[in-house]
Amino acid sequence: MLLNIVTDEELLTSEIVKTILLLILAGGIIFNLFRIVRAETNRKKLINLILFIFLFIAIVIVFKQYRLEAALLRSPEYVPGTTIGYCSVFAEGQGIEFEYEVNGRKFLNCDTFHPISKDSIIVPGGKYMVRYSKKFPDKGRMDFNKKAE
Repeated sequence: MLLNIVTDEELLTSEIVKTILLLILAGGIIFNLFRIVRAETNRKKLINLILFIFLFIAIVIVFKQYRLEAALLRSPEYVPGTTIGYCSVFAEGQGIEFEYEVNGRKFLNCDTFHPISKDSIIVPGGKYMVRYSKKFPDKGRMDFNKKAE
């Protein structure tokens, strides 16, 4: 779910998918609220309350990612970044660690390199552009298709 996508097309597709997911989760939350109110036994209320809590946590996580990707899509900024080494991206496998600077502050992140061939990326010391948003400067994503000079 937390793919490190960079291109406009990928961000737009992700935004559409996350919008649908948010609507489904919101529907589940509303449905469970009605079931909590109308439940006849405490056991049913407890089960629906647990489902409500799970859906609420899921909607918060998805919404945070939605906001980040919407900011990256609507108001992208670019700065040069430098690859440092390899890292592990949660649920996605190996990634590339990189650093970049925004307004005098250095940030360190890890991105997947798919669908780019790992062999075509210079690690360490490769210079590529990092896409970030002013709202979330610490959540930049390296675009391995755009070399920095």
